[in-house]
Amino acid sequence: MADGCLGCLYIETAPVTLRDGRVVCSSCEDWRLETEARMVVKMEGKAARAEYLQGVEKQRGKAAGDLLRDEVREQWKTGKL
Repeated sequence: MADGCLGCLYIETAPVTLRDGRVVCSSCEDWRLETEARMVVKMEGKAARAEYLQGVEKQRGKAAGDLLRDEVREQWKTGKL
């Protein structure tokens, strides 16, 4: 996960709880990462997931692709979706 909420003050009006128990706002990068990973985990078929992750890496760079890939693996492993 990234470093957490950026202090945008939405934490007071739109809080969400991440799978690790941290509370952030619903516009936080950590929340976006977690929900995107949930979407990838729920995709039908390994090929579809791999294609999506390759597209992320191509569009956003290797670091972003690796970060999403790691979150997908963690959610898959722990079953916390």
